[in-house]
Amino acid sequence: MTNSLKGYFSKHKGDAPADVKEFKIKVLIGKGSFGKVFLVQRNNQVYAMKTIRKDLLLEKTLIEHCLLEKEVLMNTDHPFMVNMEYVFQTENRIFFIMRFVRGGELYRHLRAEKQFSEKRAKFYVMQVALAIGHLHSMNVVYRDLKPENILMDSDGYIRLTDFGLSKSLERSEDAYTFCGTPQYLAPEILAKKGHNKPVDWWTLGILTYELIVGFTPFYCGGDT
Repeated sequence: MTNSLKGYFSKHKGDAPADVKEFKIKVLIGKGSFGKVFLVQRNNQVYAMKTIRKDLLLEKTLIEHCLLEKEVLMNTDHPFMVNMEYVFQTENRIFFIMRFVRGGELYRHLRAEKQFSEKRAKFYVMQVALAIGHLHSMNVVYRDLKPENILMDSDGYIRLTDFGLSKSLERSEDAYTFCGTPQYLAPEILAKKGHNKPVDWWTLGILTYELIVGFTPFYCGGDT
């Protein structure tokens, strides 16, 4: 595993190379299926550090998703997407060092306020649409749009994050993996007949409804 990934996860922006040991862990800020996210500090600058356990990336498709996420984060400079400054690896882990977005998840803001005005929802949705459109221009399908994957910066603008389920597809190519969050899934993913970029626009419609109403259109049961 280590040898197969060697050289793919060592990159940085700027003039000075860095090592993962230079980043001081401050606090755990999130957990995922393959690792954790920490708030870290280096030279008075704070970052979000995503750690990925190599032993959990056993399938070829998972390695491909991880590599694509690295490429998107490292090579995209878009105002409404999280980008990355450094990538490192050790024998057992891969480290993504990303810009820390201080405002937290859009999900938390929505749960606190229950629902947003149409004007405010439009403000967020326009930014998400621009980010999704940029990904599509790179032939990347996002496939995991939901409030938990949208961060708010200190100025109230959004940043799309978590590209672990993204897929690189040509226009005539389809993906067949059943993935995403159930209440946001497009019909073609549920039907398992192949999907492409339109699934992201379906999910944007679900998100728009949720921001205005307070829950997804196909929500069933429980408290909202």
